[in-house]
Amino acid sequence: MMIIQAGGMYLIPTTDRPDGDLPTTHLLRTQEGLNALTDAADVLIYDARRYPPDYSREAADALIGRGKQAQKVMRKLDEILPSDDFIMTMDSYGPDLMAEYATNAAIIVASTFALDIMAYYYEPFIRTGKDKRKAMFRDFQGAYREARDECFSRSDGHEFLIKELSSAHRALQRMLKEL
Repeated sequence: MMIIQAGGMYLIPTTDRPDGDLPTTHLLRTQEGLNALTDAADVLIYDARRYPPDYSREAADALIGRGKQAQKVMRKLDEILPSDDFIMTMDSYGPDLMAEYATNAAIIVASTFALDIMAYYYEPFIRTGKDKRKAMFRDFQGAYREARDECFSRSDGHEFLIKELSSAHRALQRMLKEL
């Protein structure tokens, strides 16, 4: 249930967001969702350490590593993002693009980690029948996958824009040096 609740923090369709949201609000919700996912992973890891015969030590260590990597990337995204005031007062689309890019990247990170947790949870609980909510499990697995895939497709568009902007910026810098 913690994994499902964590997704509810940020897997909100863009059209359903309140009008008063600031440019970084969805990123902050995604960070809160990742923190909730980390709490859920901690519960599973704690359980794995208490009952080692029921869990793979390697899988638990891998989940810990993926959680640390997800938190590291999320911190980096938070660091690169300008403030809401800067984004809203800047007479340019650049800061908006940065906020959108960071938010999409954060959703990819959090959703991928959620899928990692669900994969870890599957073996000892869903597959063995200890948890009978297989249909609900599959639905939420699908929701996380769909959110991640949608953000991947958006980030492909961002990647194209960033490459083109970088190329144009380099050309402008060369021209300015020649003046």
